[in-house]
Amino acid sequence: MVNTRFRVFITFLCLFTTLIVPAAAAEQAHITEIYANGDICEVNIEFFEDSHNVTLRYDLMYRDQLIDSKVVKLGNVTTGNITKITLWNNNLKKQIYTFKVTVFVDRELADSRQTLFVYGNEALMDFKVAGFRSNNKGSMVVLSPTNIYHPSVVDLSFEIFKEDELLYSETLEDVSVVQSLEKTIKWPILLDKGKKYITVLKIYSHVSNLTSAYVSIFKAEEDVKIMPDDLEIDEYGASVTLRGMSQVPFEGKVSIALINDARYIYFEEECDLLTLNKEDTIGFLWESIPPGEYIVEISAINNEGKTIDSYQTAVRIREIATFQQEQTKELPGLNIVSNIIVFMTVFLLIRINRGIDD
Repeated sequence: MVNTRFRVFITFLCLFTTLIVPAAAAEQAHITEIYANGDICEVNIEFFEDSHNVTLRYDLMYRDQLIDSKVVKLGNVTTGNITKITLWNNNLKKQIYTFKVTVFVDRELADSRQTLFVYGNEALMDFKVAGFRSNNKGSMVVLSPTNIYHPSVVDLSFEIFKEDELLYSETLEDVSVVQSLEKTIKWPILLDKGKKYITVLKIYSHVSNLTSAYVSIFKAEEDVKIMPDDLEIDEYGASVTLRGMSQVPFEGKVSIALINDARYIYFEEECDLLTLNKEDTIGFLWESIPPGEYIVEISAINNEGKTIDSYQTAVRIREIATFQQEQTKELPGLNIVSNIIVFMTVFLLIRINRGIDD
């Protein structure tokens, strides 16, 4: 009887191993994290090997009813972790919904995971978001406590996506919200001109143990600023300082126009490649500028000819005095020295002649 039970156990164990081991060996991808709030969905997937023909399917459901579905083809994916995002616009009600993500590799199911969320759970939070926005420089959020007598502690996670792919994330942990405050970060990565970027702020509350998310979208553009306090202009030239105001590199030039009723005088010089908070000082040298009062127009112009920033001021060009060098006036002792040299030469010649006669 014991042997019979043992044989059954061994048979079952072998069958179980046969069923489990191939599935584990064939595992190519695993969904490690998923977040959804009805407006956005974010999923992190780990790929254990280079995978081909990868497809993601997103399903938004209420109970057993499918509300919306999206299919995203990723193509070839290398080994490692990726984070993807998708946006929704379904005018949901304040109810409990299910969000499901499925990963296919070469049309075979690799992994699937789902989560529940309550749409509009911001009302349950112990803090309020007065504003969240992002631009070419970075992201900024303004927070305040829902009740000043019950402060909150939160973690702030800033993320930036190009299309649906995560480029960079930064988390500020244990931020105390006891009064209205502002938190900002700067992007440490370069941005592509003209591209759309999606930024997500996820806020996790230590008090309510809930996470909420907010979205800001912007189009990346180059930006520079002419620094008026560093501007110098006189009869001999000018000095102009530019400061980068964007993580989109600025490529271009600086122009100066001197204008009055009689003249329009134009100069331009190339500047260095500028990104956020980097500066370049461009020098201009000129001569023979007719004296008079001029309006000065300074412009920072990109390679497409678009003026990114401009500044106006005025200057009075004074006449530069000319100095004619006169040898006798500049060196009054020259004649005395010449006379001494002539006298010594004559004296030596006389002594030589006397020596010959002797």
